[in-house]
Amino acid sequence: MKEQWKDIMREVPVAVNNFYGDPVVQWADTVSTLNDLAKTEHRGPVGIITKGKMCDRHIKDLSDAAGKGSNIVPLISISELSDLEGTPGEHRYENIRKLGEIGLSPIAYVRPLMPPYNTSEAKLEKIFSSVAEAGGKSAVISGFRGDEALIEKMSPDERTEWALRVKIIPNEIYERIKHLSEKYGVQLFTRTACAVAHAVGGERTYNPYYNSPNLVKCDELDCPLRESCGPLLKPREGSMELLRHLGYDVEFVPATSDGLCQVSGAERLKCPSCCTTCYRVPETAHIKVNNDVKLGDLAFIRFVTGIMSMQPGKNDGGDKDVAKITLPNYPEIDNIQGLNSWWPISRNTDKCYGCKYCIVNEYYNENEIGKKIGFPPAELIDKIGGQNG
Repeated sequence: MKEQWKDIMREVPVAVNNFYGDPVVQWADTVSTLNDLAKTEHRGPVGIITKGKMCDRHIKDLSDAAGKGSNIVPLISISELSDLEGTPGEHRYENIRKLGEIGLSPIAYVRPLMPPYNTSEAKLEKIFSSVAEAGGKSAVISGFRGDEALIEKMSPDERTEWALRVKIIPNEIYERIKHLSEKYGVQLFTRTACAVAHAVGGERTYNPYYNSPNLVKCDELDCPLRESCGPLLKPREGSMELLRHLGYDVEFVPATSDGLCQVSGAERLKCPSCCTTCYRVPETAHIKVNNDVKLGDLAFIRFVTGIMSMQPGKNDGGDKDVAKITLPNYPEIDNIQGLNSWWPISRNTDKCYGCKYCIVNEYYNENEIGKKIGFPPAELIDKIGGQNG
């Protein structure tokens, strides 16, 4: 089953040098990682998320990686937060133009949206008109969730503090964004996995947001995936065997009804769970995980099977290691993480751009600088010995 398991792992979505840092800041390492992925014949999306200025060399390297078969998805961070970020904004639109010219599908990553810093009519019009002028076709929007220390450092007023803490975009701002995206012909998404799946020509989002269409606003935003999007009817062939080999106590529970979540954006704070690991709609098809795991393990199980994975009562408590993947039978493999949308391959850097909202000073210590997280997913099968046949 070794080759079958490698094929499964080759589909896992990967983000390069974005765990802490920016791929452009350490470009040589980024290119090295892209080459490693190509050697393992990785086929899943490879996210390059950056605020950095991409010169002709960066563009050529990404073009070369795409030519080797890598599914490169550039996500260009756009915010117009010049007072809070340590790098200018104009080059980011130029990044979109250059990437589009070589046949990639760059996504405008419009985040973090921080009322009132960058959510005025004028700021948002600047963002969407500039994205469209650069040839950008799609955008993902997101708010910002900061802890007490970060919010205090930014010294916002009371209304702004609320918006920062809960990572919610107030409805009047969302409506403003929706209007401008329509005005300038930019396809809007509220979730990264949906935009990335569309960029690589997928039929469905690789996170189970089809279970929460009201929250994600599938119909309202006229998502181009909505006609084909939906859960797999069963786990990928060989995936359950792989998980059990790794030591996970898992079982597939078929759907008993449509099981669509009815939570809307206005009610989001009433729901303690996350759309990607939701245990409040057990009637939907899912992988039930019986041994104690973290959210990172649930993300990993979802990436492997293609099916929602859940554990009743398992929520994001804000712990620093919430994304850590611990393979029960292989605890010695201790440098892999499962973020919401990605398997990160990243070398933590000692500096990036100095954005005031950066989490590094609050969450990481100096011993973690330079630490390498992750590796090409297919290499996992070699690390565990795999199975012959």
